[in-house]
Amino acid sequence: MRVLISVMLALVATFSVAEVSIKLNNQQYRFQQPVRLSQVLSIVADNQNWYWPASGFFRLDESVEPQRAEVLNLIDQLVMELEPSDERAIGLQALRQQIESWKLAKRIQRPVNYDLARVNMAQNPKLLDGKYLITLSPRPDMVYLSGLVKTPGPYQHLSGANVHQYIHNITLRADAEPDFVYVITPAGEVQKVETAYWNREYVQLMPKSQLYVPIFSYLLTPSLSELNQKVAELAVHRVL
Repeated sequence: MRVLISVMLALVATFSVAEVSIKLNNQQYRFQQPVRLSQVLSIVADNQNWYWPASGFFRLDESVEPQRAEVLNLIDQLVMELEPSDERAIGLQALRQQIESWKLAKRIQRPVNYDLARVNMAQNPKLLDGKYLITLSPRPDMVYLSGLVKTPGPYQHLSGANVHQYIHNITLRADAEPDFVYVITPAGEVQKVETAYWNREYVQLMPKSQLYVPIFSYLLTPSLSELNQKVAELAVHRVL
């Protein structure tokens, strides 16, 4: 009897199929076997003139909440060392509120491009069992500012504008870092861009980029430098 049960369990394991669940924009799709990225994108490829560089690819069954909790805990530790009326404490609390409001999912660092996936097998991965999110849009007209800015949120994308122009046209908090910012590209790459007048980098922002203005890490304070880096890394996982 034990042998029979073992054989039956082995057969069940052999013939069982894992479900691939994919949320493509606001529509849910389910596949009873692994599916290629190009097959998924073919469902909507001709529906719009999609702007592939701004596409997002995420796993919904792998949480990044521990990463968010770590950042919030770092902020709380720094705030405890300051007076509530201190400008740095106010800026940190405002940053905390921003991060709490972010919609997050575990980003998959892989381009989403139907045309590329069809001709290049390396860019056409097989999606195995799990839950995924793919976000597509026509060419966006926004960039997203966060950090030590008075009014965080979406701003109109300015064609040809560089990072310095965006910073120059918004109101920063008194304790904003004067020498550099972080740019998170639509592909999820983090770039540290110098903004001081003596070594300014003229980096243009792509549509749907994020620009994070860090808190001033005076005297290279390790805790503030660590916080700034971790916030930028967390922003990679924002669903915009």
